[in-house]
Amino acid sequence: MPIGFIWQTFLETPLINFMVLLSILTFGSFGLAILLFTFITRVITFPLTLRTLRSTRAMQELQPRIQEIQKKYSDPRRRSEETMKLYREEGVNPLGCLGPQLIQLPLFIALYQVIRITLADTPERILHLSSRLYDTGLTQGAIPLNKDFLFMDLGDTGNIVYSVIVFAAMWLQQRISSGRRGAQQVQSQQAQMNRTLQWMLPIMFAYFTFVVPAGLGLYWSASTIIGILLQWKFVGPGDFTWGSLIPQVVRTAAGMGPAKPRVDSSTSSRSPAASDGSDGDAEAIAIASDSESDQPESGENDESSRNQRKDGRRRRGARARSNRPQSRSGRRRRNSRR
Repeated sequence: MPIGFIWQTFLETPLINFMVLLSILTFGSFGLAILLFTFITRVITFPLTLRTLRSTRAMQELQPRIQEIQKKYSDPRRRSEETMKLYREEGVNPLGCLGPQLIQLPLFIALYQVIRITLADTPERILHLSSRLYDTGLTQGAIPLNKDFLFMDLGDTGNIVYSVIVFAAMWLQQRISSGRRGAQQVQSQQAQMNRTLQWMLPIMFAYFTFVVPAGLGLYWSASTIIGILLQWKFVGPGDFTWGSLIPQVVRTAAGMGPAKPRVDSSTSSRSPAASDGSDGDAEAIAIASDSESDQPESGENDESSRNQRKDGRRRRGARARSNRPQSRSGRRRRNSRR
């Protein structure tokens, strides 16, 4: 069977009838029908989107370890093997972030054709639209459709409003995704590539939105904004703050200090063992200093020096334990002994 016939029979024609049906449900507003269609597609693809967001965050958090692999191994083949081994150990799929994009790409192309067909404004195009609708009185009686939405013609091209919205939304999404602490520790070449993509992708899609019908720009704008909300809700903004959007030149002129990154609670929070009286940072520092001081100097073998080092270790350990936060149960046992 020809690919064009399969495309029209199983994707384009059903989507045309579905969009006409949605316009009926939204009281004849094709713009609201596009927004409703965007919400429905986001709900259907939500499990895949959530898995993709978590995979993207896991990839970002692994960047310091990937950097260590790149410094340790000079052979590109060995680097690739060790990186894939790390992905398998952590259960991360590097291709998982492409899922929603692969699904939305055919929808984007099909919706472009659907908008051109459904927003018919000449007798010939209306007749062609009628031939693509199923033989039901409900859909046949709904044409021609109203293509005006928010004082804009959804069938016209060159809509600058949706182009600006798409650019700003995609730039913000890229900024939130690449603004984590783990992503900031990658090598300079990859960081430069990330900064380039942060600008190139929004510019590219803003241009596409400008040259296609405005209805498609409405769909992509709503889809990107929903994606930002989902990422913020289920993955978090990382260290992104709204204050970081203010350029440093403006902050300096206004007498503002440098923007402070948000502390990511998922990576900076202590474990329960540390909060209930287990080994803390002070004891770790003390142990590290002990290990350094335990190295005997050349020619030092007398008993008095060893005794002095033992006494010093005992005193540092006592100070570390006294500075360590205690749990409630530990404080109660201590008070009972008193």
